[in-house]
Amino acid sequence: MRVTPLILTALLLGAGPADVPVGQFRNWLSFEKKSLDFTSGGVTVHVAPLPCPAKPVGDSSCRWDGFNNQGSVTVRAPGIRPVTVATDPQSEYARIAVVRFDRRDPRPGVIVESQSGGSGGELTVRLLLPVGDGYRALPMVRRGGGSLEGQIADFPVDRSGDGRIDLILEDGAFDSTFGCNACTPRPPRVFAVIGGVPADESDDPALRSVFAADMKRLAPGCLSNRQSRNGTCAAYVADAARAGQVPAAWAAMLRHYEHGVDVWQSCDSYLPAKHACKPGHETRYRDFPESLRAFLIRAGYLRRRGATVTAS
Repeated sequence: MRVTPLILTALLLGAGPADVPVGQFRNWLSFEKKSLDFTSGGVTVHVAPLPCPAKPVGDSSCRWDGFNNQGSVTVRAPGIRPVTVATDPQSEYARIAVVRFDRRDPRPGVIVESQSGGSGGELTVRLLLPVGDGYRALPMVRRGGGSLEGQIADFPVDRSGDGRIDLILEDGAFDSTFGCNACTPRPPRVFAVIGGVPADESDDPALRSVFAADMKRLAPGCLSNRQSRNGTCAAYVADAARAGQVPAAWAAMLRHYEHGVDVWQSCDSYLPAKHACKPGHETRYRDFPESLRAFLIRAGYLRRRGATVTAS
């Protein structure tokens, strides 16, 4: 068989970076210590493992192979200044996708997710937003603080109809709050890039269908006689606050919650360097409904009007 110069060149140079559809995430596993290359929507992404710093933090593998769990992500596009960001040093893996945050954007941007894994799986998200002839890297954070969990699904879409894709994650404020961590669902949190910055738009009425759908997912667990169901009930009522269905959901929770367990205790001041409340700064509640009400007010799901709790 005759080998043409074009085929020979391809064989010598290799197939090149994989071409990935816009919106699809690629995974980089830190423990493999390998590079990842792909292109998407005219953007080239290169992920490389980073050597350990002089004083490594939280990663014992440095002593064995000289690498930690961190990677560098470099993004390039024709005529655009490249940008490099680092993943979180505690992450087990990273997920990267090229997306168009807004249908009016002249070119796509990039999402870089890093997750530590485990039942909590705390997440860090960096958004590379197209600005002029370069990118601006901004963190995506939960309004009012608190952690984010979960992961953004492939091919995020515009659910509110405003021309911006909606990025759905999970609210880490529910981590171990009512009952065991692994059996406590997290309600969704919805983000979008608005005015050039990431914004939490979870209370947008146009997104109520997201929370109504999650209520349906959680209803069989809360409205049952299963043990350890109070965490599910907490997430169910939180979803109802976003979906505009608080009165019915609260009444259903009162009929089905598990009595005598999972009462959240609030604290407004902790001892330095200890996960313990300062004496006199803890509020104790009588039962699960009272503690749930206080928790949802603090977490921003409910607001207080006199003695009445209503959706925010």
